[in-house]
Amino acid sequence: RHAVAAATATALALALCSATAAPLDDIRRQVEASQFDQAMQTALANPQLIGETHFDFLYGVAAINTGRVAEGVLALERHLSAVPANDRARLELARGYFLLGDFARARNEFEFVLRYNPPAGVRSNINGFLQAMQSRESADRRATARLYIEVGGGHDNNVNGGTFRDQVDSPLGVLTTGGTASAQVNDSFAQVALGGQQTLRVSNRVSVFAGADLDVRGNAQEKAYDLATGTLYAGLTQLTSLALWRGTFSASQLQVGGNRYRNTLQVSAEANMTLSPALSLLGFAQYGDYRHATADQNRDARATVLGAMLTNNLSDLPWTPSLGARLSYVQEDNLRLKKDFSNAGPVLRVFASVSPLERLRVAAGLSASNKKYGGPDFVLGTVRRDQALSADLSVNYAIDANWSARADAAMSDTRSNQDLYDSRRKALSVKLRYQY
Repeated sequence: RHAVAAATATALALALCSATAAPLDDIRRQVEASQFDQAMQTALANPQLIGETHFDFLYGVAAINTGRVAEGVLALERHLSAVPANDRARLELARGYFLLGDFARARNEFEFVLRYNPPAGVRSNINGFLQAMQSRESADRRATARLYIEVGGGHDNNVNGGTFRDQVDSPLGVLTTGGTASAQVNDSFAQVALGGQQTLRVSNRVSVFAGADLDVRGNAQEKAYDLATGTLYAGLTQLTSLALWRGTFSASQLQVGGNRYRNTLQVSAEANMTLSPALSLLGFAQYGDYRHATADQNRDARATVLGAMLTNNLSDLPWTPSLGARLSYVQEDNLRLKKDFSNAGPVLRVFASVSPLERLRVAAGLSASNKKYGGPDFVLGTVRRDQALSADLSVNYAIDANWSARADAAMSDTRSNQDLYDSRRKALSVKLRYQY
């Protein structure tokens, strides 16, 4: 009986080893032949192997090379905890960190491999990654500075958001807008913005942050339309196998002409997924509560925004172009039972940027929106519908790691079935920014 039991156990063990070895051999052949898509399909068909040392290595390599970078990083981390001497796994892990933007850990892994004098080709590849990280970190420090101050000025031909029409139709007949608050006015302006953010890493995958921003814009003549916005915010980021998640809570106040116009409380969540080394997808959701000053309390509302953004960074091409599109749906529900103030509709934006020179970045975008209101206007008797088109151009020059200069141009055209809300806007500005 003992002999029969031992033989049975041995047979089962051999059968299990054979069942495990077959898919592992398939994945190994596919990875060695750079058939990463096929290797990924085979790996996903055998989830029972997750945690097995050799499987984690092959799975990690296939995942990173098919754009599932976060999954690959987790698999390679598991593998290296068991086999720390696998330089191939360490190099793939370093590349995964690089693609996720975690340059500190990528540099640690690359430099670990360099200590053991790898072949010349490997050293050259590593040095290429190290140089790329140094260049990107300089740009990142400018873009995500903890402290900044920006000063500038420009000209806006519609500082009050008024209509360009001299006359509008109404149930009372044709009305003249000239000399009223509804008619657009132009003015020059000066602007100052400052703020800061503090980030604290809780663990390798979780960080918390908090910050504040203040933006003040004063017109040369039209002081009634001076703008000031103050914002406080806090949140956290977390890296998982699927995406980099970010949640933020913010509170802000907008002042117009030195008087409070609106307070806003907002909570937002977003998930940034890496689809390939060049392609990323961002999904986002926002919920906001808007409370106005007494004179405009009828505009109190809650708004929900849902959307996604796809970005393709073609860093291997000349001028390192980046292309993308952002689609969202916005719904604003009035809290004072004013259906003519509630509205909803989609917003589409396409954008692109290039770097013709090392320190120069040129970005442009086009946006279109279609907004329908929830009920007939109390005075005009019709349901308002707005369609808007806008274009913007920005030229940013990095003087050094701390100083940068930027020129912005924007124009928009809004057409409504209610003439009063037809408007056009053109604005130009130049700004100088210091950040630390």
